[in-house]
Amino acid sequence: MNTSIVGTGVAVPPNVVTNQDLVKIMDTTDEWIRSRTGVRSRRFVDAGTGTSELAAEAALAALADAKLDALSVDAVVCATMTPDRQTPGIAGALAHLVGLSNAVVFDVRQQCAGFLFALDIADMLIATERAATVLVVGAEVHAGYLPWGDAWEIVLGQSTREPSAEERAVATRYRAWSVLFGDGAGAMVLQRGAVHDTAASSGILGSVLHTDGAHANLIEVPGLGSLQRPYADAAQISAGLQHPTMNGSALYRMAVECMPEAVRQVVAKVGLGLADLDLVVAHQANDRILEGVRKRLDVDDAIVPSNIGNWGNTTAATLPILYHELCQTGRVEAGSLVAFTCFGAGAHWGALLYREP
Repeated sequence: MNTSIVGTGVAVPPNVVTNQDLVKIMDTTDEWIRSRTGVRSRRFVDAGTGTSELAAEAALAALADAKLDALSVDAVVCATMTPDRQTPGIAGALAHLVGLSNAVVFDVRQQCAGFLFALDIADMLIATERAATVLVVGAEVHAGYLPWGDAWEIVLGQSTREPSAEERAVATRYRAWSVLFGDGAGAMVLQRGAVHDTAASSGILGSVLHTDGAHANLIEVPGLGSLQRPYADAAQISAGLQHPTMNGSALYRMAVECMPEAVRQVVAKVGLGLADLDLVVAHQANDRILEGVRKRLDVDDAIVPSNIGNWGNTTAATLPILYHELCQTGRVEAGSLVAFTCFGAGAHWGALLYREP
C-alpha cells in the first residue's frame, strides 16, 4: 500500500511585482531578467506577514481539497528557508494556526530541496505506520531578504518618487539573485493508498536523496550565524552578510547534472525507464536550468513544465505550487507517472517517483 497524494493547495500573496516594477529601482531591463531567469513577475506579502501565515493558508486549502479536517492529521512536515524568525521554525506556528492539535510536527531545512525531502519523510512515516495522514508544506517569504529598503514603496506602487542614488546602487548590486525570488506556499495531504498489483502500483514508488556538503557554499547566507561572534552586529549588516550569495555558474552546472541523474536513478530503481515518464516536476530555480534538465533527459517542456514566469523562485514552495497547477489543468491523469526533482543549498538534491492512482 503506497503513499498517495489526496489533496493539494497553494497560497500566493496579493502584491504582484513585474520586471518593469524592478526597473524603477535598479539598473536592469525586462529583457535582461527574462532572458536570464524566465521570470516575468512574482508575488510578495505585505510587511508583517510571516511564512507561517502563507503556510497555514496553503495547508487549509489542501485539507479542503482532500475533504479532511485538521484533527485527522497525524503529522506535519514543513519545509522553509525563511522562517518567521531565526528560531524556532514555523511548524509549530503552522500547527497552531490550522488547529493541528493531534499532529506531531517537523521542520526541515534543505532549502530549495526541502519539499522533496519532506515528501520522503512523510512517505516513511506512512510506510512505517507511524502516521496515517501527513500534511507536507513548503512555504517561503523571501521579501525580508531583499535589499530594497525604503524603495519597497516604489516597487509596490505606493510611491511615484525616484529612488535615491544609494538605493539604486544597493538594489543593482544584488540584482543577479534578487530578481529571481517570490513569496508563496504549497501543501499536499498524503495518505496510505489502496492495494494494487505490483505491475500497476500507484502512489510513491521510490526515491533517491543525496547530499554533498563539500558544495555547501554554493548558496549561503554568510552572516548572522554561530560562526559569528557576536551572532549579529552592525558590521555584518553593513557588509551585507545577511543577504544570500551564490556561485551562479557552479550552481547551474551541478543542478543540470544532478537533477536529471537523480531522475534516471529513481526510475531505474523501480524498474522503469525515462520513456515511461509523463511529467518531471522540477524545482523552478531558473528557466535556463530547466532547459538544461530537458536537454539531458532528451524531453521537451511538455514533460518538464515551467511556471517560474508567474511566480519566480519560491524555493521550497515551487514543487507543490507547480504540481497543484498541473492537477488543476488536467495534466495529471489517472496512471500518470511523475518524477519530482530538486537541487538546493547544502548541497541537497534527489528525485521521487509517483504514479497518480
